[in-house]
Amino acid sequence: MARQAPKRQNIDRSGIEARLPDARRFLEVAKMYVADDNVFSWKVAGSNAVNAVNAGIAASDVICDTVLSECSRSGNHSDALALLFEATQPDTSPRKHLNALLSDKSSYQYVTAVVRQDAARPLVEHAAKLVEEWERRAKR
Repeated sequence: MARQAPKRQNIDRSGIEARLPDARRFLEVAKMYVADDNVFSWKVAGSNAVNAVNAGIAASDVICDTVLSECSRSGNHSDALALLFEATQPDTSPRKHLNALLSDKSSYQYVTAVVRQDAARPLVEHAAKLVEEWERRAKR
């Protein structure tokens, strides 16, 4: 059976503006918990990792929306990575950041994995890099 073409959704300016706050809010919450040394905060560390992953996904969507006027809706991570690469080439760093987030997504989102603070920090950094990339591209 032949592989179906990746699903893409055309996005207009209002769609982009609706998605922007998602990236910022998820990243803000992830940064707040990763900076907190309180043990109680680390009881929600799994959700902190999920917030970082969701911030990166939202930022990636907005980058693709801004550059290509479309984003991935296939549910397949490799399609989202390919579309982000298309939007940001020749720069490969955004794809690397999203790939790092997506490779850990299953562990934190679909399983009740225990997330250590030191393991969540890099996820927050990857998400922050994607949000920064979107902000840089939005200024063009």
